Amino acid sequence: MFDLNREAREIQSDKDIAWEIYKKSTTDMIGLYTLILCICVIFILPIWVNFDPLTQNVAERLLPPSWSDRGSLHHFLGTDEFGRDFLSRLLIGAQNTTKYAFLACFASLIIGTSFGLMSAMSRSRTRKGVLHHIFDILFSIPSILIAFITIGILGASLPHAALAIGISLLPRFIHESYGAAKKELEKEYVRAEISDGSSRLHLTFTTILPNILGTIISNMSQGISIAIIDIAAVGYLGFGAQPPTPELGNMLASGIDIIYVSTSKAIIPGVAMIVLIASIQLVGHGICRVLNTGVADAA
Repeated sequence: MFDLNREAREIQSDKDIAWEIYKKSTTDMIGLYTLILCICVIFILPIWVNFDPLTQNVAERLLPPSWSDRGSLHHFLGTDEFGRDFLSRLLIGAQNTTKYAFLACFASLIIGTSFGLMSAMSRSRTRKGVLHHIFDILFSIPSILIAFITIGILGASLPHAALAIGISLLPRFIHESYGAAKKELEKEYVRAEISDGSSRLHLTFTTILPNILGTIISNMSQGISIAIIDIAAVGYLGFGAQPPTPELGNMLASGIDIIYVSTSKAIIPGVAMIVLIASIQLVGHGICRVLNTGVADAA
């Protein structure tokens, strides 16, 4: 007789198989757990932190972290030059940076990937060639330069910085999705589907898009990391979030000004940004590895 329980255990869903592949990499697992921890700390911990990040107390300015001799448990990471609680400012600042970076990257990903796919699937060779060269020119321009031009036109603020970063990321997503789709169109099975009379729209959503998903995920993880760095960069230079709104970039700039008085205020925002970016990159790498393994197995 057949062991039905054994047979049921051997049958795994796609999610179970994907998780089995993902967790084979220790570094990717560390990245996943770190990212989950970062998200919980950034978006959930502020609910229990009772300090207002904008409230000033000159009598308690530049307090060191609580583990220092002059530190206080009342302010776990100390206070800044205006006596504001540094932990609450760090949490809200990281929340602002991460939130706007994700929104900018996601909007740019949707628009850029759509344009890239439409260009690759276009029947006109002349239009493809012209668009391809335009994308190459736009892709050669540094994203931070496009961001500065956009901010110069719109004005300095965190939403404008996010919009500028989103615009600056468009050429990247358009170029990468266009190139990935073009490679898929040259494969034999895609040509066979075209010969069988499959419409371009049907081919895009059922064949091309699923097979370039790894490229899209990889571009998204890189795009979010670039958006975090760029938003922090424009904030550091004073073109992003304006005081007293906390953001990792302007907090880092403020910390540099007082680095000889309070070293931790300059180090902690930078370390937080590095940990966040590294975890996003590791998770993106793990997802791409799962997708590529699945494609290889299917082949």
